[in-house]
Amino acid sequence: MATNFNLCVFSGLAIAVVMVEMIAGGYVAQANNSEDANEKLGTVRTLPSLQTRARPPLQPSTLHLGMLEAQFFEYAKDNNWAAIATIRRDEFTVHQLQPGGEGLYALPDRQLVYVRGFTANIYFEGDRLVGIRLTPDNRDRPLTASELLTLVRAWFPDDVLSVIYQVAPSDPRKSVVETLIGTIPKAFERDLGKVSLPFCRTIVFPSPVPVNTLSTCNLNI
Repeated sequence: MATNFNLCVFSGLAIAVVMVEMIAGGYVAQANNSEDANEKLGTVRTLPSLQTRARPPLQPSTLHLGMLEAQFFEYAKDNNWAAIATIRRDEFTVHQLQPGGEGLYALPDRQLVYVRGFTANIYFEGDRLVGIRLTPDNRDRPLTASELLTLVRAWFPDDVLSVIYQVAPSDPRKSVVETLIGTIPKAFERDLGKVSLPFCRTIVFPSPVPVNTLSTCNLNI
């Protein structure tokens, strides 16, 4: 009885193997015929490559005057800015933040500048960005006047901006003591000019105009 059962099992397996080979052979023949037909028509279909195209590093999102407060905080969150304090006066708000050190490229020469060396007071009227005040951060080397203007171009690539800043006349490196990009609301005007130095002013235009490092100085703001 057991012998008959084993014979039945082996017979069934043999039949299954033969059927699988016949089916597989049919598919192979069909594929070959299809390839031959495609070659005759001049179109040979192949599987797409599994290797994806390499992408260059992405430029972080940039800023513009008038952007919504929520949009600015998306930028700050994406670039690891740290919140320090927030002050509200009437319809005006200032957020004091520590930048995250992201690298930005200023057009047209793609000059690299890092967002560090200062703390930033970000001024809003209602919920719209109107200006940024920068003061040196003792944990980092401060920006020079040239680096500052390059940063402004990289931060605000599409805006025409008024930039005022202070430098110590005796500093050969021309390190920036204080900066205002855009405007400061009247409710916070007393924040500006804590150090008794004259201000310099320059206008930064969008690319392809070169960043203008020639500033009008000795201004009393």
